[in-house]
Amino acid sequence: MEKFNFDYESESDDLFIYSEGKKSAGAVEFGSFILDFDDKHNLVAIQIMNVSEVLAKILSKMVEVSKIKEIKAEIVNFRNMDAIKFSISDGKVKEKANILIPRIREKSPVLIY
Repeated sequence: MEKFNFDYESESDDLFIYSEGKKSAGAVEFGSFILDFDDKHNLVAIQIMNVSEVLAKILSKMVEVSKIKEIKAEIVNFRNMDAIKFSISDGKVKEKANILIPRIREKSPVLIY
């Protein structure tokens, strides 16, 4: 599981999770999530809009967004679907969650050179 950097924008309640130095070649938006992938289809960034509401739904113990100390994530295959496997910690509480993501069957025009 890769450790990601993150920034929280309290005004909009958006959480930006990203790999330092990696560039996006295209993004997929679904619901409150925007996933950015590089040209080899590796996850390089995630934006979670209205993150307080999202985390309240996916975590059994609410981690206060402004107190997050560490985020790890990876894409895993789960029952013939892809999922983002999260690990979020505020230094005291460590939460894990899986979020199923849609499979992309066709290449994005952004990824075609």
